[in-house]
Amino acid sequence: MHRIALLVLGIVLAAPAFGGKDGARLYRWVDANGKVHYSDTIPAEAARQRRIIYDKQQLRKLEVVDRPKTPEELAREARLARLRQEEKRLLEEQLARDRALLRTYRSEEDLQLARQGQLNTIDARIRVLKTNRKRLAALLQQKIHKAAQIERDGRKVPKALAGEIAAIRQQIRLTEEKIASERKSRETLERKFTQALERFRRLRRHFQAAAVATTRPDSQPSARQRIILSVASCRPRIDCERAWQLARIYVQTHATTPIFIDSPTLIHTQDPRQDDDISLTVARIRGEKKDTLFLDVRCKLSSVGQALCHSDKVRQLRAEFPPFIEAGLSLASQQGADAPVGEKFQ
Repeated sequence: MHRIALLVLGIVLAAPAFGGKDGARLYRWVDANGKVHYSDTIPAEAARQRRIIYDKQQLRKLEVVDRPKTPEELAREARLARLRQEEKRLLEEQLARDRALLRTYRSEEDLQLARQGQLNTIDARIRVLKTNRKRLAALLQQKIHKAAQIERDGRKVPKALAGEIAAIRQQIRLTEEKIASERKSRETLERKFTQALERFRRLRRHFQAAAVATTRPDSQPSARQRIILSVASCRPRIDCERAWQLARIYVQTHATTPIFIDSPTLIHTQDPRQDDDISLTVARIRGEKKDTLFLDVRCKLSSVGQALCHSDKVRQLRAEFPPFIEAGLSLASQQGADAPVGEKFQ
């Protein structure tokens, strides 16, 4: 077949070109049976096939025309665009919060001062609550002692006194609950400022570094290659938190750049610096009944980076994300809702 095609091509190219611009062109296409055809015009049956256009006189390739996309391909292309638009929105919102953090705190010392100020406020409230608890405990002992004395005298403890004792005990319980709540708030604040300090340091490094141009798979969709929608779904308040843990594990396993943003709606690694770097983003897009987890890939904008983003390696990485999440959720469902994410997925 290859020899026949070459023979046909040689005969056609050897023929003199007559007519205008169209007469100087040669069209090559492959039919539904895999047979290669060459002709000066495009027959109706070849209109929906991919074809290559040659210049007959100069023996050079002029253009490659992909076949028209199917409705299913156009729908996938449109959905990919919507997913990337939502990913962009989440990223822009997070970066706006990051810039606000940098505007609020000029230095690490500012962060530490703000942290200490808020901790001092909580500590002051705890001291007041402890003083109240101590006062209530002393008052309770007085009332109990009084009731015991009445009983030793052979009299019945008045209902009013018994009610006072019960009320004081209730106040002590409420005070202890408030103290526990304040301590929990203090721990939460400590974690918040620890994370903010780490984030502040990363942001300073990030915004000081030079920006890197990136490219992504399917950025110019072609009818020759099926678009991969690397999408998984989860149910809020049921399995989305576990799915998010699994998504983080997948990113840490397959990305070659460290995580830069790790929020409830976005896991985003640093931009690629090397030609062979693979940067990943997972966006959690809220829905009415289900949330969508969308994995996207970024490569360095270079010839090597572009080839990497369109390679089988990256296609496989994108294709395996949905079954990885589904398998993890299925395993967790079998083991119980409280089972930890196992080493199998790490």
